[in-house]
Amino acid sequence: MAITSVSSNPYEALGLTNITTTSEDQEQGTLLMDDYLALMTTQLKNQDPLEPMDNGDFLAQIAQFATVSGIGDLNTSFSDFSTSMQSDQAIQGAALVGRSVLVASSIGMMTAEEGMQGQINVADPVNDLKVSIYSESGALVRTIDMGSASGYTNFSWDGIDENGEALTPGVYQFKATGTVQGNNAAFSTATVAKVDSVLVGGGSQGLILNLGGIGSVPFSEAQEIT
Repeated sequence: MAITSVSSNPYEALGLTNITTTSEDQEQGTLLMDDYLALMTTQLKNQDPLEPMDNGDFLAQIAQFATVSGIGDLNTSFSDFSTSMQSDQAIQGAALVGRSVLVASSIGMMTAEEGMQGQINVADPVNDLKVSIYSESGALVRTIDMGSASGYTNFSWDGIDENGEALTPGVYQFKATGTVQGNNAAFSTATVAKVDSVLVGGGSQGLILNLGGIGSVPFSEAQEIT
């Protein structure tokens, strides 16, 4: 009987039992190039002499075997590339520890040395931009009058409250508001945070930054590195 195609289980198509290699690098039930060549030789030995496999069938099977081998090489190349990318990410992550990044947030860490710094995206120009600072419990502790502003506007807070007293360093909330066409409007904010540590995520996750006072943030969300 002529064999004109290779089934999804070529051993079964030839009436043979499945052979599992003892190599640690080969998963059970998978076929390597040597297995396919052995199958092709068996096909040639057992073909019907009165109806032998034509050249087209023979060449088609060789092409299939080459494709299988090529896919295996491609998988190996991608695996090596993935390992290399993870190594590069680890190196990049190590260089970020101790640096500061700007990320979208409405909370920030106030320190005794640097206070708290952030940025406001003033989408519509205003003449009375204000930044209100709140404690973790939600109590208003300071209002900073920024005056006229438009576009990305930086701000800083030295940790002094409305009574001129220095507050305890820690996490504080803040929001930015202004009057737009007679209405009170809130603007999106970002804060500067220090990178305490970095996780190298698997797959498409990438680097994860652990930021002081904020928590875990994907590296892709970092707007600026200082």
